[in-house]
Amino acid sequence: MALVLMTSCKSYLDIKPYGKTIPKTAEEFSAMMHTILNDIDYGEDYLVGDNGTVVDYSCFSDNLEASITMYPGGNFLPSYIGSKLSSQQYLYINLYETIRNCNIVLDNLEDQTSELGQNVFGVAYALRGVAYYQLLRNFCEPYSGDPLQLGVPIVSTFDMEEKPIRSTYSETVNQIVSDFNKAKTFTISDEVYRFNDDVINGYLARLYFWVQDYTSAIKYASELLEKYPLLEGDAYTEMMTSQNAMKGNMIFKSAILSNSSTKTALDGNKRVLVSRPVSKRFIDAFEDGDKDIRYSLSFTPEREFNKILISDMRSAEMCLILAESYYHNSSNENALQYLNLLRSKRIENFTPYTMATLPEVNPNEIIKVDAKGEALTPLINSILNERRKEFFLESCDRWYELKRNGRPTFWMARNGHKYTTEKFMYTFPLPVMDVILVDGLIQNEGYDQVI
Repeated sequence: MALVLMTSCKSYLDIKPYGKTIPKTAEEFSAMMHTILNDIDYGEDYLVGDNGTVVDYSCFSDNLEASITMYPGGNFLPSYIGSKLSSQQYLYINLYETIRNCNIVLDNLEDQTSELGQNVFGVAYALRGVAYYQLLRNFCEPYSGDPLQLGVPIVSTFDMEEKPIRSTYSETVNQIVSDFNKAKTFTISDEVYRFNDDVINGYLARLYFWVQDYTSAIKYASELLEKYPLLEGDAYTEMMTSQNAMKGNMIFKSAILSNSSTKTALDGNKRVLVSRPVSKRFIDAFEDGDKDIRYSLSFTPEREFNKILISDMRSAEMCLILAESYYHNSSNENALQYLNLLRSKRIENFTPYTMATLPEVNPNEIIKVDAKGEALTPLINSILNERRKEFFLESCDRWYELKRNGRPTFWMARNGHKYTTEKFMYTFPLPVMDVILVDGLIQNEGYDQVI
């Protein structure tokens, strides 16, 4: 363990080319990007995520009942986030290695005009933006509005000797926005590069939503929802039961390719995940029961999960971003409109909610406040509840919803011990040796006593 920590510090910046040289041609630079894209297409656990990531983060959250996990299968599942915190340093390192490779391309590729050059430059900016977005969500606290709130170290050029300290939160957000906007100045014409304008706009909607710039989130989410209208019935079922193919109104999807190795990993994840029953509280969230198409697509009568494990981006997320963004912008009428729009596509014999018929807030749920720290109202509670049902076992969504909405404390029991997910654990620690060796690099709260 000590050896791992000692070698982690600058590895994400240091690629001193022992016997190797920096690429020169557009084809050589494109190979660097194809390595990352290939990982995304076959499934990786740091930039976009895959089925293994979904399993882990679902086990960290509350849609599965950790305290009644069945063994021995349950031995292969994380008990709670605390059991995985030390390994999150590899997430940090892998994301900065992606940034490093993008910086090499952006600093050294001269061809910006050919079709290949346009594709490579565009995807390099896009991938760097996604990497910083993931660093922001995982290694920074949720947006607070404090101008001094900590962001992450920003590395925008390739420099092996650079040891940056943390930027402010707003500087990190500006870096991400800049990368995404620069990516859109290049034409990504080849489908293999994946990160076209629609995908980038989807990430911009996610980013603005995360940092509570709801007006900007509405702009990007509404454009995408208009272009990718919601599906229902058989079309929705077909989309949601396809493990690899990107169908329906999906804007982006990882792990669209499969080989014997990825299939074995997926089968293994499915076998062990049935050891953790679906939470009764989650099942009770389906107030319409099996009239809701997601009810049988999510779990069996035996409380085993019944949904494919995917990381993706689809227009239902944009619809829910619109509903919540309008709510926080004090436009309840529009918020209710988009909430009912999604429900109309999921529930048989749908009856629209009115402000008077919204369900009361369940006091037994662990989320008590919204993203602004305000007590839940029936409207925001219903929006959050709808998102919970829509993205069960998908894109690690529930974990980030817990982080975004108050970072609630909850616990699970195993072998006579109580394991508590504390508020600070939603924000992961920076690698210890980075903090030791980089003068002025501030560790996240809750981890500053690590020695």
